[in-house]
Amino acid sequence: MKTFITSIAAAIIFISNSAFANTEGKANRSTVAAINHSLDLYTDALTNGQVAGLDQLFSEQFQQRYSTKKAGHTFGKEQVLGFLKKQKNIRQDCETDYSIVDENKGVAIAKVTMKYATFSRVDYVTVAQSKDDYQITQVVTTFE
Repeated sequence: MKTFITSIAAAIIFISNSAFANTEGKANRSTVAAINHSLDLYTDALTNGQVAGLDQLFSEQFQQRYSTKKAGHTFGKEQVLGFLKKQKNIRQDCETDYSIVDENKGVAIAKVTMKYATFSRVDYVTVAQSKDDYQITQVVTTFE
C-alpha cells in the first residue's frame, strides 16, 4: 500500500511539474516570436526599404550609436525614422542575418549582420517589452 501511495504521489508531482514547464515554454515561445517580429521589421526596413509600422517599432527614448575609428555619433528616434523613410523601397546589396544573443525577462539583445561585398555592418539591437509589444530601445552600429 505504501508503494502504491508513493507511486501516486510521484505521478502527481511529475504531472504538475510537466504542466508548469509546458506553460513556461509556451510563454517563452511567444516572447521570442514577438522579439523576432520586431527584428524582422527592423531588418526589412534596413535592407529592403520597407518602412510601414516603423513609428511603433522604436521606443520614445530610442538612440542609435555609430562607432567608427575616428568618432562616434548618436541619433534619436526622429532622425533615424527620417533617414529610413527617405530610403523607402531602396534595397541594399547585402546579405542580412540576425541572432538573439541574450533574452531575459522582457529584454533581448540581438546581433544583426549586414554583409556587403567589401565590409560588414553589425548592429547590436536592444529590444524591450513595452506595455503593448516589443520595441527597439537602442542600436549600436559597428563596421568590420
